[in-house]
Amino acid sequence: MPVALITGGASFIARGIAKQLIEDGWRIVLADIDKEGMEKVAADLGGANAVGIEELDVTDLDAVKAAVARIVEAYGSIDGLVTAHGGLRGLGYDVKPFTEITPDEWKRTINVNLVGVMNCCQAALPSMKKAGKGSIINIAAGLTGAAEKSIYSAAKAGCNRFFQAIAQEVGPYGVRVNSVAPGAVDARWRNKQTRPPSNVSPLGRETSPDDVGNAVSFLMSDDAEHITGTIMDTSGGTALH
Repeated sequence: MPVALITGGASFIARGIAKQLIEDGWRIVLADIDKEGMEKVAADLGGANAVGIEELDVTDLDAVKAAVARIVEAYGSIDGLVTAHGGLRGLGYDVKPFTEITPDEWKRTINVNLVGVMNCCQAALPSMKKAGKGSIINIAAGLTGAAEKSIYSAAKAGCNRFFQAIAQEVGPYGVRVNSVAPGAVDARWRNKQTRPPSNVSPLGRETSPDDVGNAVSFLMSDDAEHITGTIMDTSGGTALH
């Protein structure tokens, strides 16, 4: 049974991804700094017998490497990595003009959304390269920058270029690296009474966690064995303008 680590494990998106991968026959390990939220997701997915958990700060490279080592020791391999952590409001920040964002907010946003992704990849890739196989997927943001989300947009754009670069490095080892770019997806921080859907697609609705899970499922499967370095748009068309 292949093993996948999903960061941001307490999020709705992670739940949608894990749900689909479990149906596909994957063993799932969730990782998140929010242990309580992650445990709730794991319980929804079948509990400890179905899903492992790792309490983890992705900005700490040593901690990420130790978590990956524990996964490999426990399950024999790490075959997939989905970096679904990060965000902006999930870090406690609200949208605001660039000139009002503080340097501390810049650093935290970039450390979680970009450096955290790099840490996870550096930790997981040695095992995948040694095995001669593996799939890494980053959950990107929209394909264009967003007003009042300048630093977050920059971090996500950096992830996209980073993934395209390492896809070329690790392809010869049988490891594929791709991104999925959803539209607006429901999140725990949203108060639906005060924050209604903001990015309804031409198809008439927001992106759902299951939409993201289906895209990840395909890219992690053998059906996508010749796809790497790509950004799959699952926004329902909101990125067309």
